[in-house]
Amino acid sequence: MQKTNASIFWLIVYTVIGCLIFILGLNLLRLIPVGFRDIYKIGLSTILLIAYFVSHKYFPNHKTVFLAFFLVSLGWIVENNLTSRIVHMFSWDTQELSGFAYTMVTSTLLVSAPVIIGWLLAGQKLSAIYIQGSVKMWGTVLGVVGLLLFGGLGVLQALNDGLAIELIGAAIPLALVFSLANGFREELVYRAVFLKGFQTNIGIVATIIVTTLVFTLAHIDVSYTPANQIVFVIVLVIMGVVGSLIMMKTGSLIGSVLFHAGADILLIMGMLSSHQLMIK
Repeated sequence: MQKTNASIFWLIVYTVIGCLIFILGLNLLRLIPVGFRDIYKIGLSTILLIAYFVSHKYFPNHKTVFLAFFLVSLGWIVENNLTSRIVHMFSWDTQELSGFAYTMVTSTLLVSAPVIIGWLLAGQKLSAIYIQGSVKMWGTVLGVVGLLLFGGLGVLQALNDGLAIELIGAAIPLALVFSLANGFREELVYRAVFLKGFQTNIGIVATIIVTTLVFTLAHIDVSYTPANQIVFVIVLVIMGVVGSLIMMKTGSLIGSVLFHAGADILLIMGMLSSHQLMIK
């Protein structure tokens, strides 16, 4: 009973911290007065760093979890402060597919670098966050199937909506660039860095529930949300559950990244069809 209560307690803690980083700290940051936004982000990151050091003595089973929370919050701070400057420097138009894709590559590098470098500096192995080759080929195969299935559905929908086949053909390479970059970024910071630490303390089922819940809620209010919100939420939940399971079972994020990329291509094709996104 005591172990169950402890698991529930940490489940709540992980969910709350995840919401503070990914939901309030990103998509709902506008709710915080402008003058306090940087204070919020830096303050939260500082608290998580302190929690990481404190956990070594008082909560040793949770130290990698607090390390992951800190590094992810730090990655978002770096990304938030530098991406817009780089976009402005190169004059990328984020309403046009190439600018949209290049911005995502930049964002991925800025978020991922602090996480990966910090993880290594803390003496952790990259395999603990699933950055390694898949030990089971079926994970990669499933990822490719998801990429082709979702991507194919996106192409068919775009054709049905009247988008010219030549335009779709020209869009696919850039759509892949965007989707693979975003797939890596999100599979890393929403799942890979947390799965093993979460599993140790709250179990597999609760781990999938927490990571999928935070991932889904963090995306409901994004700027490129399609009109059909229900379908979008269903896709997000599928991505969360399938992505977690592929990683856990194969020991690698490769399959999850490919599966995630397929869903992003579906989304991009919809954005092109609805003229939310243009291609020159």
